[in-house]
Amino acid sequence: MEASPSLPLDGVRVLEIGGGIPAAFAARWLAGFGADVVRVEPDAESLSPDEAVYLLPGKRRVRAAPAELAALARSADIIIEDGPPGALTARGLDPAALRAERPALVVVSITPYGQDGPYAAFPATNITAFAMGGIMSLTGMHQREPLVTGGSQALYLGGLDAAGAAVTAYLGALVHGEGDWVDISLQESMAGMLELYGPRGAYEGAVSIRSGNHVRAVWGLYPCADGYAGVCALERQVPALFALIGDPELDEPRFRDPLQRPNHDDELQAKLYAWFGERTKAELLELGARHRVPIGAVVTPLELLDNQTLLERGFFDSVDAPAGQARIPGRPFLGLGWRPGALAEPVPAAHILAEWSPSR
Repeated sequence: MEASPSLPLDGVRVLEIGGGIPAAFAARWLAGFGADVVRVEPDAESLSPDEAVYLLPGKRRVRAAPAELAALARSADIIIEDGPPGALTARGLDPAALRAERPALVVVSITPYGQDGPYAAFPATNITAFAMGGIMSLTGMHQREPLVTGGSQALYLGGLDAAGAAVTAYLGALVHGEGDWVDISLQESMAGMLELYGPRGAYEGAVSIRSGNHVRAVWGLYPCADGYAGVCALERQVPALFALIGDPELDEPRFRDPLQRPNHDDELQAKLYAWFGERTKAELLELGARHRVPIGAVVTPLELLDNQTLLERGFFDSVDAPAGQARIPGRPFLGLGWRPGALAEPVPAAHILAEWSPSR
């Protein structure tokens, strides 16, 4: 492990148990900010090779016998785990007992539905958590089935919440000498992202309808010459959008009058489909900026790798992976020291115990 004394979490001992995306993602942030993260290898690897390249740099990995795991847990400052409720206790690591022995210990547990409640014992995948958190009901066309976003966003969001909770609880332990057992529910993480849709449902008693890619014609997403781009024009910006499109028909009252325009939304959409389809994303972004029209582009992951803003701000980390050097998303923000880290092979638990003992 690289020595980086200036990093904010230098010297903090973190034990990652469980092996799934939520715990691995949470611990990745702590490792990046300097914590000594030890990942206990699961019996069966739950990460894909690509996920491992993203989630495991900067961590030490061990295969630990039960007695070794118990000794590591008693020496850690923070334990992050994503097993089902009761999994830690089944391994002889009851969080309440560990904290009774050492009150400053922080334990962060990530489960689909929390440690208790009627669904506590239910398993869940990413799509299950996405659906049960309510977000999926809002994504897609209103006349079609709900859609899930790409990747495993529910699992990663739970991990992000867990990282924040771990740091907050650890700060509390430093200030007050008392840690905590933090209970993260993926369902609650997703439900917390409902923005105004939850309160609106409670207030109006109505279900929010999926609006797809077109809330209305001047607020929608369109295919363009090399992908997709969109416009999100407020009423005060509609004249500039129409001037940019340059179609004389757009001067007619049925399009200019905001009260008449919804009745001609399909016709207006057709004009925007044609206009966007003749231009590239770069052309559209330039036109939008020059004419003060809020136009954006849908950027692919491959395009992001060459994005000048991200490159100039040093967003990506380079990691030596089995198939060559990989560029992966790096620190979540600027301002604090960050260590990209490297992939490491598992080491005997005795090596870690020799460093972490005597127990704190």
